[in-house]
Amino acid sequence: MATGAVAMPAQAAPLGETAVTCGNAYWPHQNVDSGSGRVTKSGSAAVHTGPYGACTTVGYVSEGTTVYYDCYVVNDYGNTWTWIRDAGGSSLGWIYDAYLSNGGASTPCP
Repeated sequence: MATGAVAMPAQAAPLGETAVTCGNAYWPHQNVDSGSGRVTKSGSAAVHTGPYGACTTVGYVSEGTTVYYDCYVVNDYGNTWTWIRDAGGSSLGWIYDAYLSNGGASTPCP
């Protein structure tokens, strides 16, 4: 069982950040990866509505928390992001792969 905390507050998108495309309609995902990993970012890592730091933050996952992977995507900047779930199987959102102990999911999103 995973230890650590997952906080998922509702937050509004910052004004004027429309340079990237966020949301599941543009970045669909399916649970096609059986992997998991731990969050390695000091303190906590942000979870977003899309695979960009400019996308709305929907919550934070504490350092050391185990998360489970659905799949990964490569954004327009060439960075990989993984859609994660918590230990209970609830979908959380996109997290930057550099913040995951093993670099994130190994299976691309279909």
